[in-house]
Amino acid sequence: MIITDFSNFARQQWVIVNDGIMGGESSSRFQINFDGNGVFLGNISLANNGGFASVKNQEPISLKGYRTIELKVKGDGKRYSFRFQTGTETNPDKWWYEYRFDTKADEWMTVQLPIAEFEPTYRGQTPKNVPEPDLSAIVRYGFLISDGQSGNFRLETDIISAIS
Repeated sequence: MIITDFSNFARQQWVIVNDGIMGGESSSRFQINFDGNGVFLGNISLANNGGFASVKNQEPISLKGYRTIELKVKGDGKRYSFRFQTGTETNPDKWWYEYRFDTKADEWMTVQLPIAEFEPTYRGQTPKNVPEPDLSAIVRYGFLISDGQSGNFRLETDIISAIS
C-alpha cells in the first residue's frame, strides 16, 4: 500500500515542528522538488538546549495488517527517525512510536522498517507501560532528526509504503 508518493502534495498536510517550541534555534522546511519528491531540510542547532527538527503528515491512516514500512530515501549520511502517533485527531496519544535508520550521503536507498520494532518515545525519552500501537488509528506520521546531530541536513523521500 502506498502511504505517500507526493504526487498529490496539495492535499497532504505536512507540518514542521522544530525545537523552537522549547527555546531552541533549529530551522527546517519541507518542499517538493522538481523530481516530485518530498525534501525535508534545514539546520540543527544545539543552542539553548535545542537539537531537533521534525515534519509530520496529519492525514490519518491505518496500517492494520501491515508488518513493514518501506521508505525510498536519499540522505546525507545522518540518522533519522520515521515515526507515527496513534489515538484520535482531537486526542492523540502523548507518545510516538519511532524507528531510527541511517542514511548514506547522496545515495538512494530502500529502507525497510519492521513495525513490531518501533519504539515508544516521549520528548526524547522512553516511557514505561506504553501499550502496543493501535495500527488502525494512526493520526500522524513523519520524520525526525535529533540525537545531537548539529549542522545542515537533507532527507529526500520518493515514496513511503506499507508491506504486509
